[in-house]
Amino acid sequence: MLLACIFLLFAGQKDAVAQSLRPYENQISTEIQRQMLEHLADAMTEGRASGTNGKQLAEHYLVGQFRDMGLKPVDWTYTQSFLYEDSIAIRNVVGLLPATTSSDEYIVIGAHYDHLGKLGHTIYPGADDNASGVTALLSIVRMFCAMKAQGAGPRKNLIFVAFDGKELDMAGSRWFVRHLPVPGEKITAMVNMDMLGTDLVPPGRNREYLFALGEDTLPETYQGYLSYLCHRAAYKLDLDLTFYGSSNFSKMMYKTSDQHPFARAGIPAVLFTSAFHEHTLKKTDTPAIINYPLLRKRTLVIFNFINRLCADN
Repeated sequence: MLLACIFLLFAGQKDAVAQSLRPYENQISTEIQRQMLEHLADAMTEGRASGTNGKQLAEHYLVGQFRDMGLKPVDWTYTQSFLYEDSIAIRNVVGLLPATTSSDEYIVIGAHYDHLGKLGHTIYPGADDNASGVTALLSIVRMFCAMKAQGAGPRKNLIFVAFDGKELDMAGSRWFVRHLPVPGEKITAMVNMDMLGTDLVPPGRNREYLFALGEDTLPETYQGYLSYLCHRAAYKLDLDLTFYGSSNFSKMMYKTSDQHPFARAGIPAVLFTSAFHEHTLKKTDTPAIINYPLLRKRTLVIFNFINRLCADN
């Protein structure tokens, strides 16, 4: 009986937090996310291959979004630039949202914005890979900036990064980890989003699902919170922490995206994804395959999860 009362009290506290976040969740609609994603995957960006004019157009859009929503530049600029193999210009887009209260801890939130570009006359739009992840990133920026404007959070400093060069052996995230703008020991977690927009490869019968890999790298305090969020009536997502129950497949998937350089550096890092599918790395990866209501649900779960990561100073 006592344990049941404690559980109900704990659940009630979580529900109170959920209610307090609802005004910020309302900052994001499926139409807003559709506009963001379609802009990034438009033919004008020509598939956003690193070093191309199309990718540069996407970069300018992201810099404008970061600035307009209220993020501060890091080291006086919103971009980190370097050459990959002495020939291809790589440019991460980085913005900082300082904590509302004094904190020397940071969370890095990222998604790669490059893709394959053009092969011959064929454009590979990369709507899911990874305009969907960047759309979630921009949405989370928008929600936390609204929270900051109300003086309600965040309680840790947030560094948002749109990585370039993921398709070039994760060049952007590898460089970022080698040139961290803050001490590595002050980064309590890294959250990465890579392909979040489809319902094409569910781990079970429910087509509303979410994969999260790397939760076990986090302190035990935070483990299990994702399961709680995904079971909430507002979301009702099937959560898979194992990638179809395969340890080998899970490890392989985890190593193929931008959270992995952080994990190798000893920083707890979680990957959120809806997984590979028949359109991945093909010209058919267009906005037509995106499930926008589901993308919004996933984005809100990740926003709530990051807010939980901010809770303890």
